[in-house]
Amino acid sequence: MSNIIALASQYELLEITSSYLSALDLLNLASTCSELYAQIRKRETIFERLKRVTVCDGRGLKARQEFQRFYSIPPEDWIKESATYDEEVEARVWNLKCDAVNALPCIKCNVNICEECRYVPRVREGYNELSRRRPHRDSGAFCREIRCYCKGCDAQVESSLPLRLSDFCDCDQYTRWICIKCKEEEQTLDTLYLQKKTKGEWEYPSDGVSDEGIWIVSHQDALAFWCPCGVRAPSDGNIRCAWCSRRHRGTADTYMRDEDDSVPFFDNDPCCPKEAWQYIAGMYPPLAYSDIGPIAP
Repeated sequence: MSNIIALASQYELLEITSSYLSALDLLNLASTCSELYAQIRKRETIFERLKRVTVCDGRGLKARQEFQRFYSIPPEDWIKESATYDEEVEARVWNLKCDAVNALPCIKCNVNICEECRYVPRVREGYNELSRRRPHRDSGAFCREIRCYCKGCDAQVESSLPLRLSDFCDCDQYTRWICIKCKEEEQTLDTLYLQKKTKGEWEYPSDGVSDEGIWIVSHQDALAFWCPCGVRAPSDGNIRCAWCSRRHRGTADTYMRDEDDSVPFFDNDPCCPKEAWQYIAGMYPPLAYSDIGPIAP
């Protein structure tokens, strides 16, 4: 143990050692004793710098290969002890091993993750509609991944945003670099917001009530939105992305139709099924074949 403590006391050697560890391994190392904690975790800037040289831990790929977490069949799609459909089948042949060294930091937690371990939909149109390209473009016109704020909070959110070329949301799920843990937390927050800060017409009637707040159509109903602080969001307020907090183009009636909703990642791949309804009905469209086998980019 004394040799490890002596090694950690020299930053250059500690940085080299970190390049062979995952972020979780580095965290566990810092938790073994107070001396190592002082060298690694006491100053957050040092820990963040060390995290940037760590390797990917392979957890995202393992979850996908074993159909766990986001890649598993949701509980509501089980009847008694049997699922109502099969696990999703990836049409492409992906790397079977984690590319631990070639990793980039997660946009939320800065933990390094590789291409195979980052969260990105690997199949077209699952039952949870998770394969949409843009966060707010839902094929069933449900409200997803959006936030509405009161005037005061909206101004604070706008002023806190980092400088970018566009003032509007340009999030694309297929180029976004996020680990599966942060994605799950993000999804949980969105679900809680819709449960706690929205009300449908059946529970918050506007007929005969003076209500100047914003209403947004969600599938076949309309939802009234509140700011996270508890104040009713104004009818002329901005609709913001839950991922980047930037504004969406358009109004409550048009924001979901502001652009093309195609997904080139799948639509340009001849080996991917093109119609979601065929998958839901249990019919797998034939893959595109040539004389030598399946066509793949």
